[in-house]
Amino acid sequence: MNRLIIYIALLFIVLSGIANATTIEKVERTGTITYRSSQNVYVKFETTEGIIVGDTLYQKIENSLTPAVIVRFISTKSVAGETINGLNLNVDDKLIAIIIREIPDVVIKEDKTPDITISPLNSGVIKSDSSGNYSSIKERQSSLRGRFSVQSYSSISNSNYFPDNQRWRYTFSLNANNIGGSSLSLSNYMSFAYRADQWSTISNNLGQSLRVYDLALNYKIGESTSLWAGRYLNLKISNISSVDGIQFEQSFDENYVGVVAGSRPNFTDLGFNLKLFEYGVYIGRDDSIGSGYMSNTLAAFEQTNDFKTDRRFLYFQHSNSILPDINLFVSSEMDLFKKISGVKKNEFQLTSLFASIRYSPVNAFSLSLSYDERKNVIYYETFKNFIDSVFENETRRGINLRMNVKPVRNVFVGLNGGYRYQKGDLKPARNFGGYLSYSQLPLVGITPTVSYDKLITSYIEGGVAGVRLTRDICNYFDLSVYFRNTQYKFYSSIASLNQNSVSVDLSTFLFNPAFLTISYEGIFENPLTTGRILLDLTTRF
Repeated sequence: MNRLIIYIALLFIVLSGIANATTIEKVERTGTITYRSSQNVYVKFETTEGIIVGDTLYQKIENSLTPAVIVRFISTKSVAGETINGLNLNVDDKLIAIIIREIPDVVIKEDKTPDITISPLNSGVIKSDSSGNYSSIKERQSSLRGRFSVQSYSSISNSNYFPDNQRWRYTFSLNANNIGGSSLSLSNYMSFAYRADQWSTISNNLGQSLRVYDLALNYKIGESTSLWAGRYLNLKISNISSVDGIQFEQSFDENYVGVVAGSRPNFTDLGFNLKLFEYGVYIGRDDSIGSGYMSNTLAAFEQTNDFKTDRRFLYFQHSNSILPDINLFVSSEMDLFKKISGVKKNEFQLTSLFASIRYSPVNAFSLSLSYDERKNVIYYETFKNFIDSVFENETRRGINLRMNVKPVRNVFVGLNGGYRYQKGDLKPARNFGGYLSYSQLPLVGITPTVSYDKLITSYIEGGVAGVRLTRDICNYFDLSVYFRNTQYKFYSSIASLNQNSVSVDLSTFLFNPAFLTISYEGIFENPLTTGRILLDLTTRF
């Protein structure tokens, strides 16, 4: 409970005096997925202005926007978030952010000497002296943007083994930039979730259901120096995850260098834990080459548990679009420390390597290929009892190929295939599939999509066939109906799975600025029937 009070006090103590007269405009902004980790999807935009933590990114499927990613962390040109709705997102896929743009009203202040006009075009002050000479003085304008959502998630079943239950989840995000016209800004994202039948337990300790993902103050020193204090995720070193502490970054034209010192949140409840102290540095450079770009970042980090080395590693990330119609992304982690049965070693070991390349000469065709090789990340102090019994860290390798084609107007075709192998598997895992869609059938305006995915592994073989129908209703509602059949055969048993499901999604901006989504999914597997109902009400301010 004390932790909850502290978070709320820190959040609201800096909010006084922030106000803006605005006109609201809704626009779409498209970004590209550059990387996928086990927890987050990373999306690059030309700018992330107007996107806030808690926003939803959408995937456009046959002219219908399907919720795909919830934004958790933001930098100037990239965001990171977790996937929703079970969508299969890949590097180079396009996602759309719906921006509620707040356009400041023009304010003109008159005085005899000098005359001052506040211009929304350059966010500064144009000042004239008595001789009629003009000079520009940079002025920081404060802004406040936030989002609050309430979700109800209910599960129902005809089996006593799966009792009905209801979950509630509240999320709150806030970005207060240049508070009171100063160099100080605040970012925050937190959630509070619980099961309704466990409220009596939760109410005695609200802090155990509170998750704070971001709560940080940022102070700008000039245009090239930034200082963060609090819990903050720096997307330039996003694989490090959130850090409780201090982060400093200095830019030198295209180059930048940063220093980080703090601690990792608890693994179990995201609470503050000083014993998980960590520190590191990173350097990088962003270049514009012709009509393309190139970005490189190298980081070195030491993570501890009770101030003993838990993990020591290097992280490298590269992306470029130098060659026409080609986008390349590479990331890698290299561990530098080992401790087996109490024996410490400084040893270089490749932990992960991910590379993807996308070729898209025209809008109607794209081809992407990715390669993924990684080992399990080991924290030698946190899991030392387990690690003492580990003699070999198995490697997982995978390759994925994806192609999207628009052969004729309104027709979309997608094909995908994958191959994954890990030592100990009886045989490699393979998957392949595709979809066919026609955008907005004449007369009815419905967009049908048929899809099929096949999976073959050492313990299971089967496929999923589906049909999705989507339609916009009077420009106020988006309706989607999805039918799916899943058939799997398990090699280790005689039993097989034959499952049918139907889902219905209805969303609307009718209550602007609130956004309402109602979803139902029913799963029918003789004799078991289960269902899920989701209600989501989100508002911005």
